[in-house]
Amino acid sequence: MAYVAPGAPQSIGGILDDWLRLFRETFRSCWVLALIGALANAYQEFRLIPRLPASSQSLEHYFAQLGTAYRAPDVFLTDLVFWLLLLVLYGALVVQQLTVVRGGQPGSIGAALSASLSRLPQMLLGVVLLVLIEGGLGGVIGFSSLVLIPLYRSPALAAGIGLLILALVVVILYVSVRVQFWLVALFDADCGGASAIGRSWRLVKDHWWHTTGIMFVAGIVIWILGLAVGVIAGVLASWFTVTGGALGAVSHLRVIAAVAALARVLSMPLLTAAWLAIYHDLKLRREGADLAARAEALGGG
Repeated sequence: MAYVAPGAPQSIGGILDDWLRLFRETFRSCWVLALIGALANAYQEFRLIPRLPASSQSLEHYFAQLGTAYRAPDVFLTDLVFWLLLLVLYGALVVQQLTVVRGGQPGSIGAALSASLSRLPQMLLGVVLLVLIEGGLGGVIGFSSLVLIPLYRSPALAAGIGLLILALVVVILYVSVRVQFWLVALFDADCGGASAIGRSWRLVKDHWWHTTGIMFVAGIVIWILGLAVGVIAGVLASWFTVTGGALGAVSHLRVIAAVAALARVLSMPLLTAAWLAIYHDLKLRREGADLAARAEALGGG
């Protein structure tokens, strides 16, 4: 049966069911986008794994080389290109699935990518704002942990700073949930990056625990999927490893990186479908409340 978006707010179970139905209905129009992300991820991991070491090279020396490779300047540029690509792909996935939520049929992969690219400047603005907000809070936590606590020999003062750090962690979690749906809002409301963050913030208001519970369950499902893929990757790595020592370790790394990256084919559209299912429910709750308030105001008038 074709997917039909709910017309009224649902329970947590109903939203989770809607999430999986949306994923199943849109997967055939989304898997190519997710595959691009998976292949890019696999390529990135392979670039970071140096060549197979000589048989005489120790495993410790090889992993020291691996650590150096991760800190190389070109790795930063590769990561930047990869995350930009992921941002565009997530935008295209939202475009495809949002069309279905609205009752239409998803367009071509090219059209979805074009629509996402056209909003890239606003997506980048949204990312920068979120980094500044959450990164600022994280910076305070890091400064308090590394600098302030060691300065105080008094257990009471150290404990007070520890409680401050804990409070900041709670604030970061709270803020993260409130802004979780900014990317969907950016495409749904055709607004800018800052406005999209504000829209997500308003929609989650009064529904934080409800939203957090659904995201937690969805996250567990996606985590179990990743764990299953990791187990498969380990089994395949043991099959394809032909020798022990450093050579065997590198073979494991290469196979695990390749197989684990394929999990994105499922996890990326699953994540965007979860955003859309919750976002749609929050819209119904907010719009329903607004309509009730307007009716009450008219009745009183």
